[in-house]
Amino acid sequence: MTTGLIEDDVLPDARERLDGVADGLHAALTAGTPEEYERDAGPVFALLKRTRATTMLVPAECGGKGMTAEAAVRFQVALGRSAPSAAIATTMHHYKIAALGQVAAGGDEGARTILRGIARDARLIASGGAESTPGRDLRNLGSQAVRDASGYRVSGLKRPCSLSGSMDVLSLMVELRAPDGSPEGFAQAFVEAAAEGVEREPFWRSPLFLAAESHAVRLSDVRVPPDQVFPLRGETGRLFASDCYSWFQLLISASYLGVAHCLAEATPTGRRLGSRGWTGATAGLRALEAGLLEAARATDAGAPAGDRLNLAVAARDRVEDAIGGIGARLLRAAGGAAFARTSFHTLLAGGLNALAFHPPQRGARDGIGLESLHPDVKDRD
Repeated sequence: MTTGLIEDDVLPDARERLDGVADGLHAALTAGTPEEYERDAGPVFALLKRTRATTMLVPAECGGKGMTAEAAVRFQVALGRSAPSAAIATTMHHYKIAALGQVAAGGDEGARTILRGIARDARLIASGGAESTPGRDLRNLGSQAVRDASGYRVSGLKRPCSLSGSMDVLSLMVELRAPDGSPEGFAQAFVEAAAEGVEREPFWRSPLFLAAESHAVRLSDVRVPPDQVFPLRGETGRLFASDCYSWFQLLISASYLGVAHCLAEATPTGRRLGSRGWTGATAGLRALEAGLLEAARATDAGAPAGDRLNLAVAARDRVEDAIGGIGARLLRAAGGAAFARTSFHTLLAGGLNALAFHPPQRGARDGIGLESLHPDVKDRD
């Protein structure tokens, strides 16, 4: 079968990046084309579960692969090249697991219990994380978990929620409440996707990244056992929030770089030779990835949380600033024939600008987890 992907200088180590996480993943993934996966990413999500690539960032002691941040960045770039929506959607899975893994590494048995459950069946996690709004506590999304004798009852709404159709579990930020309604802090609640009271609703109307399944999820009095609610208290809560942001910047930026690599494939091989636009654009992608990898290595080296956060956000900003222009150059390099035959590449080029809409957006970098941002990073416009 023709795959639409070729082994060349666009991403020459794509096989190594993918198979380094799950043996045989490259061959299985390239049995389809990016255009097919943008119509339906379900087969990609199923493949990632079957090969246990979904456990990439679950610590080894909890039953996962325990990969490094550097390997995860490389993986997401390669996945985005083959299946753009799938890379963006699974970022929501991986970053939450990675941040929880940091807590587990510190000896928290509750975090370890949750991660073991995720790893056991290579479960796919959707993330009901925070959208950043100036002056608003990022933990307070209006979702509540009311404590009772047997656990919690969770109600709330998350939109958009990527992986809404394929998720096994929804990780949702909630405000804890006692039976009498008094506040008891905040927590991450891990809610079974098939539980009674979990409903999906249409939300995403754009043709861009439609296969990411970014619709709405409504929870109405959903029962959640106590061992699936992870309280975010004190320094543990602040570090968890900071790590969520750090990992998210690395992985979402890597995914968008992968989308740009997918667009680079649209230029026929014969047109690439001597094309300063195409050559310059792909060199730009390599330079942007180098910045992400530098931030990833700081995470792997155990740098202080504030340093990790600032490096990751600064690297994300460099990607955000450059990637739209790179996309335009790649679209031009592909030529009018490619433009005329399909709208796929035009959609990819436009979709690259969506990185700007992921948190923490510029102008909204206040709140829990973002306290250690340097002024030049926090206030960059």
